[in-house]
Amino acid sequence: MRNLVCRLLMIAAVGGLMAAGAAQSAGTGTVAGIIDVYKTEVKTHGAKSFKDVVVYLEPTAPADYPPPVEHAVMDQRGLVFIPHVMAVQRGTTVDFLNSDHDRHNVYFLYDDTGETLDIGTWGPGQSVSHTFEKTGLVITLCQLHLEMAAYILVLEHPFFTMAEINPETQIAEYAIRQVPAGEYMLKVWHKKLKMKTGNVRVTVAAGQTTTVDVAITRAKYAE
Repeated sequence: MRNLVCRLLMIAAVGGLMAAGAAQSAGTGTVAGIIDVYKTEVKTHGAKSFKDVVVYLEPTAPADYPPPVEHAVMDQRGLVFIPHVMAVQRGTTVDFLNSDHDRHNVYFLYDDTGETLDIGTWGPGQSVSHTFEKTGLVITLCQLHLEMAAYILVLEHPFFTMAEINPETQIAEYAIRQVPAGEYMLKVWHKKLKMKTGNVRVTVAAGQTTTVDVAITRAKYAE
């Protein structure tokens, strides 16, 4: 009964996000919904948990969007990369901080090609910046502390958001706002699970919220 109540409360919260859609910019809409963990359960506690889900939209027609001027930040603290999962648009600069008392390194492994890049080693209180010019999943490591790892998903467009799985309900809620009206493919990235039914085609209408609920699951249950 408790899980059912939690699920209903989360669905109601998503409804609140839809009501907020009236305040969005002219010519744009919102895509919102819930992400349900299907036939499995994920660990949601700890710095290296599986709570993080990236939800993003890819336009079906070619379009260019300038990267943000503001830098993203990934810290190294307590021998952990924080955040553990990050999504950025291609062309974004990320500042890698060292908030520990040890020296740290940042070493990239590009998941799709196997290529690697070492951007350096630096001491406590220092930082190094890197601009991501290639899309795809970048596994981020420290060669001085092999237990450290993080994941940076570099996307072509700015229409994405981070969602967190609730430990009790195993559901996450999301909303992607300020999306220009048009056709998109909705996709989800999770460190362990896959979308149950594959990518979803979405039509975004100006001034409206489109509801898209999806499920993520182990590969053997995905269609």
